[in-house]
Amino acid sequence: MRNADVVITGVGMVTPLGTTARDTADAWRTGKVLAGRLLPELAGTPMEDVSVGVLAEFDAAKRLGSRKAIKYMSEAALLGCVAAHEAALDAGLRRRFQPEEVGLFAGTGLAAADVHQVLPLIQESIDSNGRFSTRLLGERGLPATDPLLSFRILANMPACLISIQEGIKGPSYIFTPWEGQSGAALREAWQAVASGEVSAAIAGAADTPAHPATLVYLRQSGVLGGHDVPSNASAYLVLERAETAARDSQRMYARIESVEVTPVDGAGPDPLRARIGSAFAAAPAILLALAAQLSWREASLCGSDRCRIAFRLGEAA
Repeated sequence: MRNADVVITGVGMVTPLGTTARDTADAWRTGKVLAGRLLPELAGTPMEDVSVGVLAEFDAAKRLGSRKAIKYMSEAALLGCVAAHEAALDAGLRRRFQPEEVGLFAGTGLAAADVHQVLPLIQESIDSNGRFSTRLLGERGLPATDPLLSFRILANMPACLISIQEGIKGPSYIFTPWEGQSGAALREAWQAVASGEVSAAIAGAADTPAHPATLVYLRQSGVLGGHDVPSNASAYLVLERAETAARDSQRMYARIESVEVTPVDGAGPDPLRARIGSAFAAAPAILLALAAQLSWREASLCGSDRCRIAFRLGEAA
Protein backbone atom coordinates (compact mmCIF):
# COMPACT_ATOMS: atom_id res chain seq x y z
CA MET A 1 0.00 0.00 0.00
CA ARG A 2 1.26 3.48 -0.86
CA ASN A 3 2.12 5.59 2.15
CA ALA A 4 -0.77 7.99 2.74
CA ASP A 5 -0.90 11.55 4.05
CA VAL A 6 -1.21 11.54 7.85
CA VAL A 7 -3.09 14.31 9.64
CA ILE A 8 -3.67 15.28 13.26
CA THR A 9 -7.37 15.20 14.15
CA GLY A 10 -7.30 15.14 17.94
CA VAL A 11 -5.23 16.96 20.56
CA GLY A 12 -5.18 16.65 24.35
CA MET A 13 -2.86 18.29 26.90
CA VAL A 14 -2.34 18.93 30.58
CA THR A 15 0.53 21.35 31.25
CA PRO A 16 1.43 24.16 33.67
CA LEU A 17 -0.07 26.55 31.11
CA GLY A 18 -3.49 24.88 31.05
CA THR A 19 -5.36 21.68 31.80
CA THR A 20 -6.74 21.30 28.26
CA ALA A 21 -5.19 21.57 24.82
CA ARG A 22 -7.09 24.76 24.02
CA ASP A 23 -6.18 26.43 27.32
CA THR A 24 -2.51 25.54 26.85
CA ALA A 25 -2.43 26.88 23.29
CA ASP A 26 -4.28 30.06 24.30
CA ALA A 27 -1.87 30.61 27.18
CA TRP A 28 1.07 30.14 24.81
CA ARG A 29 -0.38 32.75 22.44
CA THR A 30 -0.67 35.30 25.23
CA GLY A 31 2.88 34.73 26.46
CA LYS A 32 1.97 33.07 29.75
CA VAL A 33 4.83 31.49 31.71
CA LEU A 34 4.52 28.67 34.22
CA ALA A 35 4.14 29.34 37.93
CA GLY A 36 6.58 27.61 40.27
CA ARG A 37 6.49 26.34 43.83
CA LEU A 38 8.76 24.58 46.31
CA LEU A 39 8.17 20.98 47.33
CA PRO A 40 7.39 20.59 51.06
CA GLU A 41 8.83 17.05 50.93
CA LEU A 42 12.28 18.53 50.29
CA ALA A 43 12.19 21.15 53.06
CA GLY A 44 15.33 21.00 55.19
CA THR A 45 17.34 19.22 52.47
CA PRO A 46 20.03 20.57 50.11
CA MET A 47 17.29 20.70 47.43
CA GLU A 48 14.75 22.72 49.40
CA ASP A 49 15.12 25.68 47.03
CA VAL A 50 14.33 23.71 43.85
CA SER A 51 11.18 25.01 42.19
CA VAL A 52 8.74 22.84 40.20
CA GLY A 53 5.99 23.73 37.75
CA VAL A 54 2.43 24.03 39.08
CA LEU A 55 -0.56 22.31 37.47
CA ALA A 56 -3.94 23.92 38.00
CA GLU A 57 -6.48 21.75 39.80
CA PHE A 58 -9.05 19.93 37.68
CA ASP A 59 -11.69 17.25 38.18
CA ALA A 60 -10.11 14.14 36.66
CA ALA A 61 -13.18 11.98 37.34
CA LYS A 62 -15.39 14.42 35.46
CA ARG A 63 -12.93 14.62 32.57
CA LEU A 64 -12.72 10.81 32.32
CA GLY A 65 -16.38 10.17 33.03
CA SER A 66 -15.55 7.72 35.81
CA ARG A 67 -14.02 7.74 39.29
CA LYS A 68 -13.54 3.97 39.50
CA ALA A 69 -10.20 3.62 37.73
CA ILE A 70 -8.52 6.62 39.38
CA LYS A 71 -7.53 4.61 42.46
CA TYR A 72 -5.24 2.52 40.26
CA MET A 73 -3.48 5.50 38.70
CA SER A 74 -0.19 7.18 39.38
CA GLU A 75 -0.07 10.88 38.56
CA ALA A 76 1.59 10.06 35.23
CA ALA A 77 -1.22 7.63 34.40
CA LEU A 78 -3.84 10.16 35.44
CA LEU A 79 -2.35 12.94 33.32
CA GLY A 80 -1.88 10.57 30.39
CA CYS A 81 -5.43 9.24 30.57
CA VAL A 82 -6.92 12.74 30.74
CA ALA A 83 -4.89 14.00 27.76
CA ALA A 84 -5.52 10.85 25.69
CA HIS A 85 -9.25 11.01 26.42
CA GLU A 86 -9.40 14.65 25.38
CA ALA A 87 -7.64 13.80 22.11
CA ALA A 88 -9.88 10.79 21.46
CA LEU A 89 -13.04 12.83 22.02
CA ASP A 90 -11.70 15.62 19.81
CA ALA A 91 -11.20 13.15 16.96
CA GLY A 92 -14.42 11.19 17.55
CA LEU A 93 -12.26 8.09 17.73
CA ARG A 94 -14.75 5.57 19.17
CA ARG A 95 -17.51 6.75 16.86
CA ARG A 96 -15.43 6.49 13.70
CA PHE A 97 -13.09 3.52 14.12
CA GLN A 98 -13.32 -0.08 15.29
CA PRO A 99 -11.18 -0.88 18.37
CA GLU A 100 -8.93 -3.22 16.35
CA GLU A 101 -8.14 -0.42 13.89
CA VAL A 102 -6.59 1.89 16.49
CA GLY A 103 -3.02 1.65 17.78
CA LEU A 104 -1.42 3.17 20.88
CA PHE A 105 2.12 4.57 20.86
CA ALA A 106 3.04 5.85 24.32
CA GLY A 107 6.14 7.41 25.82
CA THR A 108 6.71 7.42 29.56
CA GLY A 109 9.16 8.87 32.02
CA LEU A 110 10.68 7.45 35.18
CA ALA A 111 8.34 5.69 37.61
CA ALA A 112 8.44 6.66 41.27
CA ALA A 113 6.65 5.65 44.45
CA ASP A 114 5.66 7.69 47.46
CA VAL A 115 8.07 7.04 50.34
CA HIS A 116 5.22 6.36 52.76
CA GLN A 117 3.75 3.76 50.40
CA VAL A 118 6.97 1.74 50.10
CA LEU A 119 8.23 2.17 53.68
CA PRO A 120 6.51 -1.02 54.99
CA LEU A 121 8.02 -3.01 52.11
CA ILE A 122 11.52 -1.71 52.88
CA GLN A 123 11.26 -2.16 56.64
CA GLU A 124 10.06 -5.75 56.35
CA SER A 125 12.82 -6.60 53.88
CA ILE A 126 15.78 -5.61 56.11
CA ASP A 127 17.59 -8.54 57.75
CA SER A 128 19.23 -8.66 61.19
CA ASN A 129 22.46 -7.23 59.74
CA GLY A 130 20.70 -4.18 58.38
CA ARG A 131 20.89 -5.35 54.78
CA PHE A 132 18.15 -5.56 52.20
CA SER A 133 17.14 -9.18 51.69
CA THR A 134 15.37 -10.42 48.57
CA ARG A 135 14.21 -13.45 50.57
CA LEU A 136 12.55 -11.24 53.16
CA LEU A 137 11.16 -9.09 50.36
CA GLY A 138 9.23 -12.12 49.13
CA GLU A 139 8.34 -13.48 52.55
CA ARG A 140 7.40 -10.29 54.41
CA GLY A 141 7.95 -7.18 52.33
CA LEU A 142 5.47 -7.78 49.53
CA PRO A 143 2.68 -9.07 51.83
CA ALA A 144 3.05 -5.86 53.88
CA THR A 145 2.57 -3.69 50.80
CA ASP A 146 -0.62 -2.26 49.37
CA PRO A 147 -1.37 -4.55 46.38
CA LEU A 148 -2.39 -1.52 44.32
CA LEU A 149 1.16 -0.12 44.55
CA SER A 150 2.34 -2.08 41.50
CA PHE A 151 -0.32 -0.40 39.36
CA ARG A 152 1.11 2.98 40.33
CA ILE A 153 4.81 2.31 39.74
CA LEU A 154 5.02 0.00 36.72
CA ALA A 155 6.22 1.98 33.71
CA ASN A 156 3.73 0.37 31.33
CA MET A 157 0.63 1.08 33.45
CA PRO A 158 -0.15 4.55 32.01
CA ALA A 159 -0.30 3.06 28.52
CA CYS A 160 -2.24 0.05 29.78
CA LEU A 161 -4.86 2.23 31.44
CA ILE A 162 -5.19 4.44 28.35
CA SER A 163 -5.82 1.39 26.18
CA ILE A 164 -8.49 0.13 28.59
CA GLN A 165 -10.10 3.54 28.96
CA GLU A 166 -10.28 4.20 25.22
CA GLY A 167 -11.07 0.62 24.22
CA ILE A 168 -7.98 0.27 22.04
CA LYS A 169 -7.46 -3.26 20.70
CA GLY A 170 -4.96 -2.60 17.94
CA PRO A 171 -1.16 -2.80 18.36
CA SER A 172 0.23 -1.04 21.43
CA TYR A 173 3.80 0.07 22.01
CA ILE A 174 5.53 1.74 24.94
CA PHE A 175 8.76 3.76 24.72
CA THR A 176 10.63 4.64 27.92
CA PRO A 177 12.17 6.91 29.14
CA TRP A 178 13.36 10.36 27.99
CA GLU A 179 12.52 12.65 25.12
CA GLY A 180 14.14 10.65 22.32
CA GLN A 181 12.00 7.63 23.07
CA SER A 182 8.81 9.70 23.08
CA GLY A 183 9.90 11.18 19.77
CA ALA A 184 10.33 7.63 18.49
CA ALA A 185 6.78 6.80 19.67
CA LEU A 186 5.41 9.70 17.60
CA ARG A 187 7.48 8.70 14.60
CA GLU A 188 6.33 5.07 14.80
CA ALA A 189 2.70 6.17 15.11
CA TRP A 190 3.05 8.40 12.03
CA GLN A 191 4.64 5.58 10.02
CA ALA A 192 2.08 2.99 11.19
CA VAL A 193 -0.80 5.17 10.02
CA ALA A 194 0.93 6.14 6.76
CA SER A 195 1.64 2.49 5.85
CA GLY A 196 -1.85 1.25 6.74
CA GLU A 197 -0.73 -0.86 9.70
CA VAL A 198 -3.41 0.97 11.71
CA SER A 199 -6.27 3.21 10.62
CA ALA A 200 -5.67 5.63 13.49
CA ALA A 201 -3.25 6.03 16.39
CA ILE A 202 -3.24 7.69 19.77
CA ALA A 203 0.32 8.83 20.36
CA GLY A 204 1.98 10.88 23.07
CA ALA A 205 3.47 10.76 26.52
CA ALA A 206 3.11 11.71 30.17
CA ASP A 207 5.90 12.40 32.64
CA THR A 208 6.16 13.47 36.28
CA PRO A 209 9.70 14.78 36.84
CA ALA A 210 8.38 17.02 39.64
CA HIS A 211 7.68 13.96 41.81
CA PRO A 212 10.03 14.37 44.82
CA ALA A 213 11.81 11.02 44.32
CA THR A 214 12.24 11.56 40.59
CA LEU A 215 13.40 15.13 41.12
CA VAL A 216 16.12 14.02 43.53
CA TYR A 217 17.40 11.46 41.01
CA LEU A 218 17.33 13.94 38.12
CA ARG A 219 19.35 16.50 40.07
CA GLN A 220 21.83 14.02 41.54
CA SER A 221 22.45 12.39 38.15
CA GLY A 222 23.03 15.74 36.48
CA VAL A 223 20.13 15.34 34.06
CA LEU A 224 18.32 18.34 35.53
CA GLY A 225 20.29 21.57 35.42
CA GLY A 226 20.48 23.99 38.29
CA HIS A 227 18.14 26.51 36.64
CA ASP A 228 15.72 23.99 35.11
CA VAL A 229 12.19 23.78 36.50
CA PRO A 230 10.75 20.26 36.18
CA SER A 231 7.06 20.10 35.29
CA ASN A 232 4.58 17.25 35.35
CA ALA A 233 2.73 17.26 32.04
CA SER A 234 1.11 15.16 29.34
CA ALA A 235 0.10 15.44 25.69
CA TYR A 236 -1.54 12.97 23.31
CA LEU A 237 -2.60 13.30 19.68
CA VAL A 238 -4.79 11.30 17.31
CA LEU A 239 -3.22 10.60 13.92
CA GLU A 240 -5.11 9.22 10.94
CA ARG A 241 -5.03 9.26 7.15
CA ALA A 242 -6.27 12.38 5.44
CA GLU A 243 -8.77 10.35 3.42
CA THR A 244 -10.63 9.07 6.50
CA ALA A 245 -10.69 12.52 8.06
CA ALA A 246 -12.09 14.01 4.84
CA ARG A 247 -14.60 11.17 4.52
CA ASP A 248 -15.99 11.92 7.98
CA SER A 249 -15.69 15.72 7.69
CA GLN A 250 -13.34 15.63 10.67
CA ARG A 251 -11.34 18.73 11.55
CA MET A 252 -7.69 18.41 10.54
CA TYR A 253 -5.19 20.48 12.53
CA ALA A 254 -2.19 19.78 10.31
CA ARG A 255 -0.58 17.26 8.00
CA ILE A 256 2.61 15.60 9.25
CA GLU A 257 5.30 15.73 6.59
CA SER A 258 8.11 14.22 8.66
CA VAL A 259 9.21 13.18 12.13
CA GLU A 260 12.93 12.85 12.74
CA VAL A 261 14.82 11.60 15.80
CA THR A 262 18.59 12.00 15.48
CA PRO A 263 21.50 11.90 17.95
CA VAL A 264 23.26 15.14 18.84
CA ASP A 265 26.43 15.99 20.76
CA GLY A 266 25.83 17.90 23.95
CA ALA A 267 22.83 19.92 25.07
CA GLY A 268 20.56 21.71 22.63
CA PRO A 269 17.61 24.10 22.63
CA ASP A 270 14.28 23.22 24.20
CA PRO A 271 11.72 25.85 23.19
CA LEU A 272 9.35 24.70 25.95
CA ARG A 273 11.72 25.00 28.91
CA ALA A 274 11.28 28.72 29.63
CA ARG A 275 7.49 28.66 29.28
CA ILE A 276 6.36 25.19 30.40
CA GLY A 277 9.41 23.87 32.23
CA SER A 278 11.34 20.65 31.69
CA ALA A 279 8.67 18.07 30.90
CA PHE A 280 11.17 15.42 29.69
CA ALA A 281 9.30 12.49 28.09
CA ALA A 282 6.15 14.57 27.57
CA ALA A 283 8.01 17.40 25.81
CA PRO A 284 7.98 16.05 22.20
CA ALA A 285 4.22 15.41 22.29
CA ILE A 286 3.58 18.86 23.83
CA LEU A 287 5.67 20.48 21.11
CA LEU A 288 3.81 18.64 18.32
CA ALA A 289 0.44 19.44 19.90
CA LEU A 290 1.31 23.15 20.09
CA ALA A 291 2.68 23.13 16.55
CA ALA A 292 -0.56 21.61 15.26
CA GLN A 293 -2.77 24.13 17.07
CA LEU A 294 -0.64 27.21 16.39
CA SER A 295 0.05 26.37 12.70
CA TRP A 296 3.81 26.10 13.07
CA ARG A 297 5.44 24.55 10.04
CA GLU A 298 8.56 23.34 11.83
CA ALA A 299 9.34 22.57 15.45
CA SER A 300 12.23 20.83 17.18
CA LEU A 301 13.85 20.29 20.56
CA CYS A 302 16.92 18.56 21.94
CA GLY A 303 16.33 16.22 24.84
CA SER A 304 18.37 15.31 27.87
CA ASP A 305 19.23 12.02 26.14
CA ARG A 306 21.11 13.92 23.42
CA CYS A 307 18.48 13.35 20.77
CA ARG A 308 17.02 15.99 18.48
CA ILE A 309 13.32 15.54 17.73
CA ALA A 310 12.09 17.52 14.73
CA PHE A 311 8.62 17.84 13.19
CA ARG A 312 7.69 19.26 9.81
CA LEU A 313 4.03 20.06 9.28
CA GLY A 314 2.04 21.07 6.22
CA GLU A 315 -1.43 22.30 5.43
CA ALA A 316 -4.08 19.77 6.43
CA ALA A 317 -6.06 20.06 3.23
